[in-house]
Amino acid sequence: MQSSDLLEAIWRGDIACAGDSDTEARFGLILDAMLPMRRVALQRGDGLGGQVMSEQAELMPALALGDVIEEELELVAPYGALVVILDRAALRPGAGDAARSQLAGRLVGELLVDAVQRGVFPVEQETDALYLLAQAYDAFAASPRMQRLGLVAAPFRAGLAAVLASFWTGGAVRGSEPDMLLGGPLFLASPRLRDYLGALDASFSAPAIELAVPDLISFAHGARSHDDWLRAIGTRIGAVLGRTTAAQDQAAGDS
Repeated sequence: MQSSDLLEAIWRGDIACAGDSDTEARFGLILDAMLPMRRVALQRGDGLGGQVMSEQAELMPALALGDVIEEELELVAPYGALVVILDRAALRPGAGDAARSQLAGRLVGELLVDAVQRGVFPVEQETDALYLLAQAYDAFAASPRMQRLGLVAAPFRAGLAAVLASFWTGGAVRGSEPDMLLGGPLFLASPRLRDYLGALDASFSAPAIELAVPDLISFAHGARSHDDWLRAIGTRIGAVLGRTTAAQDQAAGDS
């Protein structure tokens, strides 16, 4: 989302504070588990919701998003919070858990792509890191804990896949071969996808699905900032990938 577009949307009234209905409160519990950091929740009513941004993002020179939120929307935006822009239609009571689960998948996808683009991971590990994180969130979405909160795994995966496909393959035509790389039942386990990512990034090692346990991305919900989460997830993923590389090097040396 372009910063200027977001600013104009706030001025037009397309973006407002999130509500406090039972549906939104229930969705908030899902976000507590998936995005375990200080957050500011907004709603966008023009069909362009499903975005995350740092509170510190500059919409204009020296004009931070958090300052705009506090001035224009009269909502407290804690320093270092993650701003989550929700799709108002998905939060209507009649929209159903599937629509909200897909929205959660999009938000997670945006968060992970943003982490890569911020340089949280070494360049040679970026594709591995995003692949491993997406696998871990996919496993987390299917866990009994998330099911009890009303998250539906299949639409969550669809939302996550849409963001990953946009990042890895660009604006693929719906139903085309690039679009289907992430659209099939195998999702990230697809050999075709792994081959594609290997051609895209020579450093890609296709981390094993066994490494992508839900605990890898599970945090207790607390008062950490977005930057704190980025550092923590960078450390966790770096440790896993580092152990994997060491094991591969050891195996190669023994052969």
